[in-house]
This record gives sequence, structure tokens and C-alpha cells, in this order.
Amino acid sequence: MSAVVDRMTRVVVQGLTGRQATWSSQDMGAYGTRLVAGVVPGKGGQIHLGIPLFDRVDDAVRATGANAALAYVPASVAAHAVVEALEAGLPLVIYPGDGLPIHDALRLRNLALSVGSSFVGPNTPGVISPGESKLGFMPSYCFTRGSLGVVTKSGSLSYEVCLRLTQAGIGQSTVIGIGGDPIKGTTMREALALLHRDPETSAILVLGEIGGVDEYDACAYAQEPDAKPLGAFLVGRTAPRGRKLGHAGALIDSDRSGFEAKVAALELAHVPVAATLAEVVPIAAQLCAGGQHR
Repeated sequence: MSAVVDRMTRVVVQGLTGRQATWSSQDMGAYGTRLVAGVVPGKGGQIHLGIPLFDRVDDAVRATGANAALAYVPASVAAHAVVEALEAGLPLVIYPGDGLPIHDALRLRNLALSVGSSFVGPNTPGVISPGESKLGFMPSYCFTRGSLGVVTKSGSLSYEVCLRLTQAGIGQSTVIGIGGDPIKGTTMREALALLHRDPETSAILVLGEIGGVDEYDACAYAQEPDAKPLGAFLVGRTAPRGRKLGHAGALIDSDRSGFEAKVAALELAHVPVAATLAEVVPIAAQLCAGGQHR
């Protein structure tokens, strides 16, 4: 079983009949993800894409045994949707959308922690265990089965890096998109802990960027005595201070959130950091072979 999702994961898609949800669900179904239910209030009893629809998440869970939810709903109602899924007892809830208010993100994270569930998002492509299952909209062809776990703040960066890894014959166990917003449902520390416990993950690659202090979690993990081999690649080297770039959290607002400080901290923790995309594959190959600078 992989760290987060596998072929036994049974998924309910909230907002299934929407355009984005329909496209993504067709893609996930073709990949082999088990989509067992959709939740669209007022459409309970109908069928969409061959998937039964329910008015409420708890009804869907009782009828299908779903154990994960993917919420394709607007940011204005995302908090309600995620709360409903968490209160239905689902151990994993993913919200990929942009624009979730920080107050809502804080509330959802605290609720997930209080009920013992994992909330992934916002602003994430989702989670994929290649060859097993994917919950999200990442392009499948970029990924292949292997033993390298990946934690990423950026969706597009993970596609580029994992495609290069795949082409080089380096497969991935699980890729976790924690998102680039300031408040994350699952932090880098928590994602690293999931991959640390995963027997199918032999090494971990962190894909970071300017903004926030998540990368320092990787520094702390690398210094644990039983840490798995860990490497990193960061983007934003030339980003100007005080200007938001891309993600809501990609903003240099202190010395610690800048590129140079993060790279220095990782190197001090003996984490090999790729200076360019071209260096990622050699570092990943070294990690998977059991090597890491100490």
C-alpha cells in the first residue's frame, strides 16, 4: 500500500457534474482511480459518467464505502464541502481549487486534525501514486511507478520534474502536492512523515520555491537519525523581494522566505540541492541508490 492513495481508494467527487470535475473524473477513471460516487445537492439518484449521484457526502459514504473525497467546487462554497466530507468520516479530503480564504484554510486544517483526517489543499494538483490511483488533475504520462517519493509546492514544477525522472527511468512511489498557499491543509512536515512511514518509498525529493518556511521542515527531517535520503530543487532564484509570483504564498516577505536562505539551510543540513533542472535527475538517481551527502 502506498503512502496516501492506492488502487483500493474509493473516491467521492463533490461537484461531479461541473465542467472541470467531469473532465478530471473522466481522466481519473481512465487512469484506474475508483470513482464510486458523486455529490451534487439536488441531483441525488441521478447518474453521471456512469457514477451514482447523491445529495450528501454521508449518504454516498454509507452506500458506496467511499474513503476519500475530491472537492471540485468554487472557493465560495469549498469550506462547506470540505467540512461535510470531514464530518462524514472520510480520512482523506482534497481541495485543489484556488482562492480559498485564509480563515477557511485555517478552520479546515484544524477540523481535519481534530477528527484525525488528512486535508490536502488548497491550490494543489492533488495526490498520485503512479500505477495505482490519482486524485487530481496532474497529467498521467509524467509519472511512472518507482520508489522516489515527491513532496511539491508547485503543480507544474512537479509535472516537469517527474517527466524528466520518468524519462530517465526513475519512478515515483507517491507525489503529494501540498500547494503553494500560505496555509496548507497538509504541511511539508506532515507530507514527509507520510512518505517516511511508507515502505514503498526509499528516498524523497522536495520541490520548493520562494515564500513561506516549509522548506525548513525538510531541513529538520534530514537531520533525524532514521531519515530517508533526501534531496531538493527550489525555484525563484531571481524573484524580487515583496512581489507575489504565481502562488499566493510565493512572496519573499522575510530573509528566511527567500531563495538563498533556504538553499543555505538545506545545504547546512547536508541535503543535496539541484542548482538547475538538469541536475535533478542525477541527484535523484543518487538518492534512490541510497546515497546522500552527510
